[in-house]
Amino acid sequence: MRLFVLFLILFQSFSLFTQSSFQLSPLNFKNIEEHTALRKNHFNRTDSSDLNHLIEIKKEKWKLSFNPAFEFQMAIEDQEDFLNRFGLGGQLNWSTKKLSFKAVYLYNSGQYMAYRKERINSLGQVPSMHGKKGLNKIDAYYLESSINYKPSDHFNFELGYGRNFIGDGYRSLLHSDFANSMPYFKMNTSFWKFEYSNIFTTNQQTYNVEGNSNFYSRKYTASHFLDFNVTDWLSIGLFETVIWQHKENNYTRGFDVNYVNPVIFYRPVEFSLGSSDNVMIGANLKIKLFKKGVFYSQLLFDELLVSELRADFRQLFSSEDIQSGWWGNKYGLQFGYKHSDVFNLEGLYAQFEYNLVRPFTYAHSSPAQAYSHYNMPLAHPLGANFKEFIAIINYQKNKWTLRGTYVNTFQGISPIGFNYGENVEQSNQSREKEYENYIGQGITTTVNYFDVYLSYRFQEAWNANIAIGTVFRDQLQEGQYSKNKMVYLSIRTNLFNQYFDY
Repeated sequence: MRLFVLFLILFQSFSLFTQSSFQLSPLNFKNIEEHTALRKNHFNRTDSSDLNHLIEIKKEKWKLSFNPAFEFQMAIEDQEDFLNRFGLGGQLNWSTKKLSFKAVYLYNSGQYMAYRKERINSLGQVPSMHGKKGLNKIDAYYLESSINYKPSDHFNFELGYGRNFIGDGYRSLLHSDFANSMPYFKMNTSFWKFEYSNIFTTNQQTYNVEGNSNFYSRKYTASHFLDFNVTDWLSIGLFETVIWQHKENNYTRGFDVNYVNPVIFYRPVEFSLGSSDNVMIGANLKIKLFKKGVFYSQLLFDELLVSELRADFRQLFSSEDIQSGWWGNKYGLQFGYKHSDVFNLEGLYAQFEYNLVRPFTYAHSSPAQAYSHYNMPLAHPLGANFKEFIAIINYQKNKWTLRGTYVNTFQGISPIGFNYGENVEQSNQSREKEYENYIGQGITTTVNYFDVYLSYRFQEAWNANIAIGTVFRDQLQEGQYSKNKMVYLSIRTNLFNQYFDY
C-alpha cells in the first residue's frame, strides 16, 4: 500500500504537468537556485567576512558580528488615512568552524491597512510575530534564533526558535514560513544524491481562546523530507508529517518517542499505536527545463479514498449525475515556473505559480491536531478551499530593485455558524455535507492584490533598504465590492518574510 501511494504521488505530479497552468522575499533572485527545497532563513546571509558590520570581532577560532534591525514606515491609505509603523531590534551572529549561533529580535508598533488589521485581529496574532496588543495601534515582536552544529559535510544539527520552509515555490503546501516562530529541532543528512531532513516542532493551539494563555494547548509536529537529485535537471522530494496533542482528555501524552525514529514512516506507526494522529504525505518536484528556468510542483495528500477520487474524475468527463465531491478527498496541488535573466537581461527575474487546496485539507476531527500554530496555518496562508494565481516580476541592478507582484485568489468562506472547509482550525466533523463539496463553496470571495515598489539597498551587511511603493487590493464577495489602496515609504532591514498578499 505504501508503494502504491508513493507511485500515485509521482504519477499525479507528472501527469498534471502536461496541463496548462506572489510578495517577493528579500533575497537576491539573480540565481534561481537560491530557492532550495529546504529554504534557509534570510538573516543567515548577513554573516559574511567582507561586509561592514556595526560591531565585528574576529579571533583565530571564532568570529562575532552585531547589526541593528529596524523598520520605519509611513503610508497613506485610500488618500485619507495616515499610517505609520516603527520597529527596532538587532541581529547577532557568532560562529566557529563547526558551531554557529544566530538571532534576530524586532519590536514593532504601528498601524496596518484595514484588511490587514481585520485579519490580525481575527487571528489574535500578527503573521510571523508574537505578543499582539491593541486593536488600532498594534504592538508585536519578532524573535528568531538558532544554534547550529555541523560535525561533517554529511550531517547538520540545528536547535532553534524560528520557522522553516519546504519547497521551491513562493508558497508551500507542505510546510511554510507564514506562521510565527516555534521551537524546533532539525537534522539534515546529505549522502550521494540524497538530502534528508527531519524537523520536530512544538506548536500552540489557540483557536477560540486567543489572548488567554491559560487555555492554550500544546501540540507537536514531526516531519520527514527526502529530496532525491536524480540528475542535474530533475529532483524529486517525498514528504511526511504527523501532528499530535500534548494532552488528550486527562492523559498527558507529551512528546511521543515513537516518532523520533528518523527513518520510519509515520502512518504504520500511527496504526500500531491505535491513535488518530493527523498524518499527511506529499511530494515535491523540480525540473530544470532551461539553463535558467525551473518548473516546480507540489502535491499534498491529507486524506483520500481512491474510489472517491476516481468518482471526481469521472464526474468531470461525464454528463450523468455521479455521487462525487466526497469531503474526505483532501489534497492540494501546486504548479510553478521561475526564470532568471529573462530575455538574457541580467537581473530580470520572473515567477508564475498556481495553487489549489480542497476544502477541509489540513483540518482534523480534533481541532487540537490541526496543521496550525497560534491560529495560523503551517502551510498556505489561506488555509484551504481556494485557488490562487501568483505572478512576480523583479528587476535588480546593483543595489536597486524594481518589483511587481500580482496575486489573484478565489476562495469559499464559511458564514457564521457553518463550516465549508476553509478554516483549518475547525473540526471537520462540523462539515455541512458529505458529498458535492467543491473549491469555492460557501461565500464566494475573489481577491486581486497588486504591489509595486522601487527599493535601494543602502547597507549590505544589515540587509537594509529604503523603498517607495503602492499596494492595491480589491475584493468581490457575494456581490459586495470593496477596495483598499496604499502608498508607502519604508526604511527597514529585510530579515524575515511576512505575508499579507492575499
